[in-house]
Amino acid sequence: MFEIKIFQEKGSVFIELAIVLPILILIIAGIIQFGFLLNAKIAVNSASYEAARIATLSDNPETDAVNAVLAYASSTMPGWNLDERLSLKLVISGTKPGDIVNVEVTYLIPVFFSKIAPFSTFEDGYAKVVGSSVMRIEEKE
Repeated sequence: MFEIKIFQEKGSVFIELAIVLPILILIIAGIIQFGFLLNAKIAVNSASYEAARIATLSDNPETDAVNAVLAYASSTMPGWNLDERLSLKLVISGTKPGDIVNVEVTYLIPVFFSKIAPFSTFEDGYAKVVGSSVMRIEEKE
C-alpha cells in the first residue's frame, strides 16, 4: 500500500510540471519579446534624432539624413536596411535657418505569438515601432 502512495506522488509532480511549464515558457518568451521591442524603440528614437541633427547641419540634408539612419541602424542592429521592415519619412520645409526638419523612422518587429488569438491584432505578425524627431535648421558659420 505504501508503494502505491509514492507512485501517486511522483505522478502528481509530472502533472504539475506539465501544467506549469508551458506557462513559464510563455512568460519567458514574452520577456524576450518585450526586450526586442524596447531595444528597437530605443534604436528608432536614436536613429531619428541623429538623422534630424545631421539634416539641420548639412548642406545636403536629404541624403545625409538617410545615410545617418542607415549608419546608426547598422551599428546598433546589424541587418537593418531600408526595406519592407525599416522605413524613413523625411519632411524638410526649406533650407533656410529656422525651417523645420521632421524625421520619422519606422521598424517592424516580428511577434513571436502572432498566431495566438489575443496577439493576432498585429498587422501581418509584426509590431510597428516608430521614432520621430523634429528640429530647426541652424545657421551655418
